Amino acid sequence: MISKKNWIQKDHDEAAAALIADALSVSQVTAALLTQRGCYDKKSALSFINKENATMHDPFLLTDMDKAVMRIVKAEHRHDKVMVYGDYDVDGITGTSILVKFFRELGLNVDYHIPERLTEGYGVNAEAVKSFVSQSVSLIVTVDTGITAIDEVRLANGLGMDVIVTDHHECRPELPDAVAVIDPKRKDNKYPFPDLAGVGVAFKLICAYNCYVTTGRTGYDPEDRELIFEVIRDCYKKYGDIVCLGTIADVMPVTGENRLIIAYGLNKMKKTRNKGLAALLKASELMTEDGETKKINSSSVGFILAPRINAAGRLGSASLAVEMFLTDSDDRAAELAAWLCEKNKERQSIEMQILSEAEEQISKKIDTDKDRIIVLDSDTWHHGVIGIVASRITDKYHLPSILISFDGSETDGKGSGRSIDGFDLLAAITSCSDRLLKYGGHKHAAGLSLRRSELEAFREEIGSYARSAITDEILTTNVEYDYELDESQVSVDFINELSKLEPYGEGNPVPLFMMSDLKVTDVIPLKDGKHTRICFTKDGTPLQAMYFGMQTSELPYIPGDSADILFNLAENEFRGTVSAQILIRDMRYSEELYNSYDAEKNVYDYINDDVILPQSEHIPGREDCAAVFRILKKHVPDNTSADVNLHKIIKTEIKNVGYVKMRFIIDVFAELGFINAKTYDGIVFNIKMIPSNEKKPLQSSDLFRKLNGTD
Repeated sequence: MISKKNWIQKDHDEAAAALIADALSVSQVTAALLTQRGCYDKKSALSFINKENATMHDPFLLTDMDKAVMRIVKAEHRHDKVMVYGDYDVDGITGTSILVKFFRELGLNVDYHIPERLTEGYGVNAEAVKSFVSQSVSLIVTVDTGITAIDEVRLANGLGMDVIVTDHHECRPELPDAVAVIDPKRKDNKYPFPDLAGVGVAFKLICAYNCYVTTGRTGYDPEDRELIFEVIRDCYKKYGDIVCLGTIADVMPVTGENRLIIAYGLNKMKKTRNKGLAALLKASELMTEDGETKKINSSSVGFILAPRINAAGRLGSASLAVEMFLTDSDDRAAELAAWLCEKNKERQSIEMQILSEAEEQISKKIDTDKDRIIVLDSDTWHHGVIGIVASRITDKYHLPSILISFDGSETDGKGSGRSIDGFDLLAAITSCSDRLLKYGGHKHAAGLSLRRSELEAFREEIGSYARSAITDEILTTNVEYDYELDESQVSVDFINELSKLEPYGEGNPVPLFMMSDLKVTDVIPLKDGKHTRICFTKDGTPLQAMYFGMQTSELPYIPGDSADILFNLAENEFRGTVSAQILIRDMRYSEELYNSYDAEKNVYDYINDDVILPQSEHIPGREDCAAVFRILKKHVPDNTSADVNLHKIIKTEIKNVGYVKMRFIIDVFAELGFINAKTYDGIVFNIKMIPSNEKKPLQSSDLFRKLNGTD
């Protein structure tokens, strides 16, 4: 699959950037980045940097918040048993943890329930609700779930239990008949910020209760401003690090109130008093045994901490992750943190196995140039991991994908899908709802369950829907970057200046830069070739870059090539020395390299069009064809397809076969039916080997005879 990418530089207001650069004494690049984030003068830029444009809103602006607070007060007076019902992802785990901790501090008799992903599935389920009766539960408080639990809340009410729903997902027209339904996406809300995470909504409930206890009011009064400020600050001191963790992990926009939550929480995380979080930081090597932390930012939380916590819900029990955040025992915290790290390693191993099997299916069953959606299935894939693999497949092939696992079931399978921009996956799945037992999600990610007998019909229907909905324009990947840098701007000072824009995340992404015309001088495999370090020179200046996740064997670049890169910048500390590190996000041949092939492409075209006669170096012989066929077989197994880089092969794997001759050999093989070959740039070809029992001599190719003058 050859996916075409367009790199597009984002626009910025040059006049405003010049003004900001002068007023704040920052570089033109940083000023340009500020304009891209909506700052057009000194005041707005300072407001963004100092986070003055982020406001903590009155929690009682959330509809039903007053009802929820008064029901908790009632629970205190009546000594009710409270059950916190969370979700098995990081958002649900952290939200459950802070609410249980809060209720315990109130002296309430409280327990928690996190559904098991594989046996209970997502959301509030009836069997769990029924089980709460025997535990004498009087009040259920949901976290990060419950907004669609109409029947389950009705069941709880019928069994004598009240329910408070706290959630942040989209609301349907009918809401649960709960004591309180707190969701910033309710249409009747006056709350000005709709993008809180589930843990953020739970945190607002804690803030609201403490404000009520302090002021005696279920609403804001200017007279209480100082008191409320102290209350909110105390809430942040107690829970801010955990709230930040859940907010980052759920990929919520780092704008408005979330910007404050994350900025404060990251700072607090460095000196956290939560034993579980501290143990996880140590187990993840983000904190030393002495309590010294490395640089903790949104990336380290999102890519190091969050996957470990998520692994509990995917492969084990998410309840143990909650226990880690709640324990007062250093030993138990360390034990659970180590368990999470092991589960994450197990998840990574399972993920790689599923990915390998999925890639094998794609090579045999999917035509990535014709099919517009990838639907794969297996009897053995782990339900808890297929969503991650679907995401990786969609990223690689730039096609929506759905992976379905019948793991442990003769009849019913569970699926998880990911989509691309421009294609509403939930709408596609909804169009096939008659084939499904259950489905849900949103336009970018969705889940489903179906009977095995409906699989092929579902595959055909959603394939037809995708073919009609996905245009060639949608399939072209547009990658936007912020600014083109030169080699002199790669420095620790510049990285320190960029830190003014933090915290990063959805809505305020890590700046993505471009640098062009770098000369590759060395390619160094790391971690058994799983990652690659690339050395460059740019106008005589040596540079080093890390390409994490790029297997050295798959890297199409060799020393001597010229390339462009998209990259982030980060600090790297090694043996006490801090340096600027380039982190490659994408890479392509530079225009210079393509230009170097233009003359040879012209020769190929002229010979094809009978404008000129082929010279001896352009004419393939039998030995040439045999050598090229062996190389193609090496890179592309029978009846599969793979991308093959002619430039790299010509430079490193074969002698006496130049570009023009290689092109003609590929054409001969295609004419004889040995391969299918497609290219959009004349350098990278998607090759599919076509096995056949029929022996076809090269002389049966019209092109081969024409080139050799034997026709």
